[in-house]
Amino acid sequence: MGKFQPHAVYDQESDAIYVLLTDGEVERSTQLDDFRIIDHSADGAVIGVEFLGVGGGVDLSDIPHRHKVEKLINELDLGIKIFA
Repeated sequence: MGKFQPHAVYDQESDAIYVLLTDGEVERSTQLDDFRIIDHSADGAVIGVEFLGVGGGVDLSDIPHRHKVEKLINELDLGIKIFA
């Protein structure tokens, strides 16, 4: 298996993006609001961030590793509006 690379995945059916920042097991999730969920490992590290309803844009305020998350979303080349 190759070295882990952070990446984002878009699910068209659910209009959602999941940004996977690091490899690991999700121990708990923190829901910031109806559209943003942060997944954490047992030691509290951020594993990934889920954005729902991304057709209306993505709010990156209060998102850990904001610049990295924004870069990975932009790499999807979907033209999704970013709010910060």
